[in-house]
Amino acid sequence: MSGDLRITPWKCPFCIGGLATADGGRCLHCSGSGLTDDPCGPAQRAPRPPAVMRAACADCAFRPGSPELEAAGASLPEDEPFFCHQGLPVSATGAYEPVATFRGLPLGAMVCAGWWAMRTGEQLPGRPYREVPITEDQVEERWGAVPYALTGQQLTPDQIAAIKASGILDQLDPGGFLTAALVNEAIDQLRQEGPTS
Repeated sequence: MSGDLRITPWKCPFCIGGLATADGGRCLHCSGSGLTDDPCGPAQRAPRPPAVMRAACADCAFRPGSPELEAAGASLPEDEPFFCHQGLPVSATGAYEPVATFRGLPLGAMVCAGWWAMRTGEQLPGRPYREVPITEDQVEERWGAVPYALTGQQLTPDQIAAIKASGILDQLDPGGFLTAALVNEAIDQLRQEGPTS
């Protein structure tokens, strides 16, 4: 199996489902698949695969005015699938992060409708890009207000507020995650200071 991207968006015009009509043998044009990327003239579109979004979302990267297109396509892949962000978890920084990947591909994510349109010659989304902001409330709803490492420490709400106010949570390691050492340091500081009033 090759790792090359292959899209066959047309029904083969020389056969019926891969079988040649003249002798009932395998069609030579489409190698018996019934689909082709070279219809040699007018042809019917093949059904869109079920893993491709039906329509471009409001903030699709392929809409006119999107940050991705404004960057001259710098972050848009050409020879590999581009996946829609709909349904993917959003980090506190606003990045879409797949829960699971395989060989760099996000498992469960749908292929972007705008990318599919661009690769298959369908009409690209015409309506302009619309930013869909993520508010602090939405981030807190998805991720909580307290890092998970602190939730099992049996801290009072006042202690959690004191840890937040101390600024120690702002000290992130190079990977962008709160380290266990920082959590323990914050807890030790609070225990030394005693209960807050």
